[in-house]
Amino acid sequence: MKLKSALIILSAVTMTVISSCHKGDDGSGGLPYLDGSISFDMPLFVSQGQQFTLTPKGVSNPTGDLGYYWFSSWDSTKDTVKTETGSGDGSWTVTVPESTGTYTITAGAYAEDYYGSTYAKDFTVVDASLNGSITGAGYQADSAKLVDPRDGGIYYLATSGGNVWMQNNLYYSGAGFSYENSPAMDRVVGRLYSWNEAMTACPEGWHLPSDADFAALVEASVGRGDIFAGAAGSIMSDVYFNGIKMWTFWPDVKITNKAKFSAIPIGYAINQEGIRKFVGTNEYAAFWTSDENGENGLYRYIFVSKTDIFCSSGDKGSFLASVRCVKD
Repeated sequence: MKLKSALIILSAVTMTVISSCHKGDDGSGGLPYLDGSISFDMPLFVSQGQQFTLTPKGVSNPTGDLGYYWFSSWDSTKDTVKTETGSGDGSWTVTVPESTGTYTITAGAYAEDYYGSTYAKDFTVVDASLNGSITGAGYQADSAKLVDPRDGGIYYLATSGGNVWMQNNLYYSGAGFSYENSPAMDRVVGRLYSWNEAMTACPEGWHLPSDADFAALVEASVGRGDIFAGAAGSIMSDVYFNGIKMWTFWPDVKITNKAKFSAIPIGYAINQEGIRKFVGTNEYAAFWTSDENGENGLYRYIFVSKTDIFCSSGDKGSFLASVRCVKD
């Protein structure tokens, strides 16, 4: 599925239990509800075969203890990890499938004489290897590569506009944020950085490109200017995520990736007081430049249905965009 569609599904959870009341409180004579609603934390995207220990939270028994059970969409066998009188906190250790795709885990809490509470959460398994979850990006196994000595990150390289560019987005773990707060996506689509972080995020011998570097990247095919008219297709790759096309087809945008830039539409994010809102998946690709526009940092972006590469600026601390590095 498209990454945007996956996020819509992944944000949907199934819960029973809306309110808490004691037996007979509603006057119906039916069973009362437990206090609160059960939930658990798990990233939206995970790596193949990754193991998690999930701990239920948010629900309690007003008159005693709880029992907990779990099951998954790939193994529907109910695993009762704790009875009402048993010990433990209801935690469950699970290993996700090796196959990419979207799966569901369900947790349940129960107590005698109460309605139970359940919570289901979807997640997607990703493959970060070459031609794994991301295909059609344009980098090849025999491409020139850079191995970042800081954390072992692998970057495919291409020469365009007289410069050597990284073809995939920077995912240096010493700065920035994981896409949708899921570290498993770092190698798949890169991390998102503030301008302040981006200025020093590239490895030694590499730098954040200036706007002039971006101009040189597309100059051969479209010329220079504040707006690179008609150039979007030259830096877009016909990329797929888990087999589904990311750049939705638009007849006016002809994807050629002539500049070998291999842009992926993961959007951008806004980070305010530690809460990150991810915006524009499957629609935007935004890349920091080293240039400034007053108090803001300058970035270049493309939109799925537009043929141009646009220029804009964002807050240096709260606006988060992708980073490509250029060799010194």
